[in-house]
Amino acid sequence: MGVSSTPDDDVRVLSVDGVRFNCRILWNDDHPRTVPVVYTHDVFARMHFCGLSGPISDVATLVQVNLPGSGDADDVPVDQSPDFLIRVLLEVMDEVPLPRVNLVGGSATGPLAYQFARRYPERVRRLVLIAAVASASEMRRLHADKAVSWDEGLTDTLTQSDIDTVLRLLVDHSSGNPVIGRDAVRDRLTAMFGHMMPEEIARLAHQWQALAALSTDSGGGSYDGPALVCTGEFDALTPPEACREFAATLAPSTFATIGKADHMAHLERIHEVADLVRRFVTDQPLDGLPYLASLEYLLGPRGAETPSTA
Repeated sequence: MGVSSTPDDDVRVLSVDGVRFNCRILWNDDHPRTVPVVYTHDVFARMHFCGLSGPISDVATLVQVNLPGSGDADDVPVDQSPDFLIRVLLEVMDEVPLPRVNLVGGSATGPLAYQFARRYPERVRRLVLIAAVASASEMRRLHADKAVSWDEGLTDTLTQSDIDTVLRLLVDHSSGNPVIGRDAVRDRLTAMFGHMMPEEIARLAHQWQALAALSTDSGGGSYDGPALVCTGEFDALTPPEACREFAATLAPSTFATIGKADHMAHLERIHEVADLVRRFVTDQPLDGLPYLASLEYLLGPRGAETPSTA
């Protein structure tokens, strides 16, 4: 499938319903401090994976899942069932195999990680959700007034107005907010969207539509293990207040905002996000980290008790 790799990578090609995808594994068999970390992200996966690989692979086996519609994987068929991407994750964990994992989802794949943990709680040791809310319906509610829908109506063209709308949500545009690395990330995303061919836009749209169509039926299961929800303090797409509200439904959980960052914190402050994930999955304390703008431990049912530290 033309997957580029380093000598330390173990690339597995898998399939569900005849749709091929792959996962890249950095094994840590010598001194793992926790169960493997499975990381899935959408179109930005490869940009972020390089930043995670060092800090995480030092303490655990790290598995990056290239979902259908990403990287070298096949396209997402338009007629797939709502649980298709959940079955993709399950195929990775069954075939590698990975009996139990720390599951990390970011942005559009946050709901995928969340729904997987609800359906298969026995397979998830800890859950990390970066710049994510519970579902596409929640995203629609947050941005009902925006011109671009995140899961409907995307075609094989993106107008400059569409790109501008997307960038305003992904990258903070407020002149008074001190977002680190904002200009470089905005330039990178502008170039990426601006140079997409029609078939690439259609491919991305199909993946987002599949993520938006995820089944919210947990099959009677529920996840009550350790959970971390974090986002940038200036995130406009998944605002801190929405992420905190989501984290409260997972209580007991941890909610954090990353200082001087927006929705693209995983690119703007990539080393800090990697450090936060590494600390959480190895049960290290998070208090006093200089890059966090806020930190809360939501202890009671539905977040009734919220001791916090700045």
